[in-house]
Amino acid sequence: MKKLIKNGYFWIYSVIIVITLCGVILGDYRTILEGLKIMYFNPALLITDYIALVGTATAFLNAGLVTLFSAMLMQFNGFKVTGKYFHVLGLMGGFAFFGKNIFTMWYILLGTFILSRVKKEKFAKYITSGLLADALGPMVAAVYLWHGGFYWPDYIAAIALGIIIGFVTPLVAEHTFVVLKGLSLYNVGCTVGFVAIALVAVQQAFGIPFETNSCWNEGRDISLLVLMYVIAFGFCLGGYLSDKKNSFKNYKNLLKRPGNGKYNFAELDGMGAVLINMGVNTFICTTYVLIIGGDLGGGTIGPIFTIIGFSAQGKHARNILPIMVGCSLGAILNPSASPTTSGIQMATFLGTTLAPMSGTYGPIAGIITGMLHSFAILKTGGCYAAANLYNNGFCGAVVMTVLYPVFRHFFKENTYLEPSPSMVRGNDEIEQNGNTVLE
Repeated sequence: MKKLIKNGYFWIYSVIIVITLCGVILGDYRTILEGLKIMYFNPALLITDYIALVGTATAFLNAGLVTLFSAMLMQFNGFKVTGKYFHVLGLMGGFAFFGKNIFTMWYILLGTFILSRVKKEKFAKYITSGLLADALGPMVAAVYLWHGGFYWPDYIAAIALGIIIGFVTPLVAEHTFVVLKGLSLYNVGCTVGFVAIALVAVQQAFGIPFETNSCWNEGRDISLLVLMYVIAFGFCLGGYLSDKKNSFKNYKNLLKRPGNGKYNFAELDGMGAVLINMGVNTFICTTYVLIIGGDLGGGTIGPIFTIIGFSAQGKHARNILPIMVGCSLGAILNPSASPTTSGIQMATFLGTTLAPMSGTYGPIAGIITGMLHSFAILKTGGCYAAANLYNNGFCGAVVMTVLYPVFRHFFKENTYLEPSPSMVRGNDEIEQNGNTVLE
């Protein structure tokens, strides 16, 4: 127990368990077994809101289990608790509300494990890419459900496909990160988009169906609304208590940052500021749902949890708000959509993958980026038959590639990288080249 507390995993497990139990209590626990069965026999193509499909209790349990197993896998492979890896848990837990589940993730992780053995390297080197590659879980599910879900050759084919996905994705991800320059945070989202385009074409050639039976939880259950605000308050309180003297001062410094994915806020500003950032971002997103009269279900709670994860590396109030405003304006101008369209509600939050574009080139650039993203996101899903859960990640990469060459010529670049004062050891430990040394 002392070791768990010391390395930080005790607190991660505690947060996961508390949030999961709250969700299960708010739902009907008697529906869990039947809900898990329904979940397993559903391909979960975009958009499949698990709260709408199987109920609040099962959806939160699934999200909790996916996040818990991911954290345990990272701990057992020697990962330290740093802001660098919080986004992985945020993505795993967030997308477990609409598409990822505890059944399909293991097929893909097996492929990543095999890759590590083939290259004779540690599994830890590829584990984050392997976990995030579970965005293609719907492709695996489509195969084992090909003939109804009880035909053993389909299961063999599904395992083979999962191995291929898990094997290939980490290799491709190494190249896409260089291309995106840290300006689109969902690097693996871009990667799996390309992988999905190639593999879905093969699956369709063999007649594997990708039938979308979308479901979306409408309305705003007051209990879920209260839970989200309690989570926001809890993160802010936790941040303050962890560093009473510096957390809010460091948070102000954090807000100056462009949010480039190459740098993480925990190293520059400390975990106190990061926890406050998580709480503020949760408050902003939940309040946005209220303002537009949107829906609070798996399709919006999941993206909010994703933003929480990236609040340690990339996202803060000043760089996500212009993207959100841009997405909303784009939806208002779009004759075939509105801010409350299900896909747009998701894109408003997940489109913050482009927050570094806003943080680097300013709010006007952020609004333009968000507007273009809101138009493009409604079309890109067709490239891979809605089988890539990281549709916003792929779309964001496309938008960034188009706008980056323009913005760098017409907007002043923000390159602020100074650490918060409390994170600097002292003037006597400043390196000779003038760079500050971080604790």
